[in-house]
Amino acid sequence: MLQALWRVVQRSSYLCGMGRRRKPMEPERRLPELDRWEGLWVAVKDGKVIATAHNSRDLVPELERLGAAGRGAVAQYVPRRSETIVIGVG
Repeated sequence: MLQALWRVVQRSSYLCGMGRRRKPMEPERRLPELDRWEGLWVAVKDGKVIATAHNSRDLVPELERLGAAGRGAVAQYVPRRSETIVIGVG
Protein backbone atom coordinates (compact mmCIF):
# COMPACT_ATOMS: atom_id res chain seq x y z
CA MET A 1 0.00 0.00 0.00
CA LEU A 2 2.75 2.46 0.95
CA GLN A 3 4.75 1.66 -2.19
CA ALA A 4 1.71 2.27 -4.38
CA LEU A 5 1.10 5.61 -2.68
CA TRP A 6 4.77 6.55 -3.15
CA ARG A 7 4.52 5.79 -6.90
CA VAL A 8 1.49 8.10 -7.17
CA VAL A 9 3.39 10.88 -5.39
CA GLN A 10 6.43 10.43 -7.63
CA ARG A 11 4.31 10.44 -10.77
CA SER A 12 2.30 13.52 -9.77
CA SER A 13 5.51 15.36 -8.85
CA TYR A 14 6.96 14.52 -12.24
CA LEU A 15 3.84 15.65 -14.07
CA CYS A 16 3.85 18.95 -12.15
CA GLY A 17 7.41 19.67 -13.25
CA MET A 18 8.98 19.03 -9.86
CA GLY A 19 11.20 16.30 -11.28
CA ARG A 20 12.77 18.55 -13.95
CA ARG A 21 15.88 20.62 -13.60
CA ARG A 22 15.24 24.30 -13.95
CA LYS A 23 17.17 26.49 -16.33
CA PRO A 24 19.21 29.25 -14.71
CA MET A 25 17.35 32.56 -14.71
CA GLU A 26 18.52 35.21 -17.09
CA PRO A 27 19.50 38.52 -15.45
CA GLU A 28 17.22 41.48 -15.94
CA ARG A 29 18.02 43.45 -19.06
CA ARG A 30 17.60 47.18 -19.36
CA LEU A 31 18.95 50.05 -21.37
CA PRO A 32 22.33 51.25 -20.05
CA GLU A 33 21.04 54.85 -20.30
CA LEU A 34 18.71 54.14 -17.38
CA ASP A 35 21.57 53.38 -14.96
CA ARG A 36 21.78 57.01 -13.85
CA TRP A 37 18.10 56.92 -12.81
CA GLU A 38 18.38 53.94 -10.43
CA GLY A 39 15.74 53.93 -7.70
CA LEU A 40 13.48 56.41 -9.50
CA TRP A 41 10.38 56.31 -11.63
CA VAL A 42 11.00 57.59 -15.15
CA ALA A 43 8.86 58.51 -18.13
CA VAL A 44 10.45 57.46 -21.41
CA LYS A 45 9.39 58.72 -24.82
CA ASP A 46 11.19 58.07 -28.08
CA GLY A 47 14.03 56.42 -26.19
CA LYS A 48 14.69 59.45 -23.96
CA VAL A 49 13.88 60.08 -20.30
CA ILE A 50 11.56 63.11 -20.27
CA ALA A 51 10.54 63.14 -16.57
CA THR A 52 11.60 61.56 -13.27
CA ALA A 53 10.14 61.25 -9.78
CA HIS A 54 10.67 59.30 -6.57
CA ASN A 55 7.29 57.56 -6.91
CA SER A 56 4.72 56.95 -9.61
CA ARG A 57 2.21 59.32 -8.02
CA ASP A 58 4.63 62.25 -8.35
CA LEU A 59 5.50 61.33 -11.93
CA VAL A 60 1.97 62.06 -13.21
CA PRO A 61 2.03 65.83 -12.45
CA GLU A 62 5.47 66.06 -14.06
CA LEU A 63 4.05 64.61 -17.27
CA GLU A 64 0.99 66.86 -17.09
CA ARG A 65 3.28 69.90 -16.93
CA LEU A 66 4.86 68.81 -20.21
CA GLY A 67 1.48 68.89 -21.95
CA ALA A 68 1.49 67.35 -25.42
CA ALA A 69 5.20 66.51 -25.13
CA GLY A 70 4.40 64.16 -22.24
CA ARG A 71 1.59 62.25 -23.96
CA GLY A 72 2.45 58.71 -25.03
CA ALA A 73 5.36 58.34 -22.59
CA VAL A 74 5.93 55.01 -20.88
CA ALA A 75 6.37 55.09 -17.09
CA GLN A 76 8.64 52.56 -15.42
CA TYR A 77 10.56 52.00 -12.22
CA VAL A 78 14.33 51.66 -12.57
CA PRO A 79 15.44 49.19 -9.88
CA ARG A 80 18.91 49.26 -8.42
CA ARG A 81 21.12 46.49 -9.77
CA SER A 82 21.38 44.99 -6.29
CA GLU A 83 17.61 44.71 -5.79
CA THR A 84 16.00 41.32 -6.20
CA ILE A 85 12.60 41.31 -7.82
CA VAL A 86 10.36 38.28 -7.39
CA ILE A 87 7.27 37.84 -9.50
CA GLY A 88 4.73 35.29 -8.31
CA VAL A 89 2.32 33.61 -10.67
CA GLY A 90 -0.79 31.77 -9.58
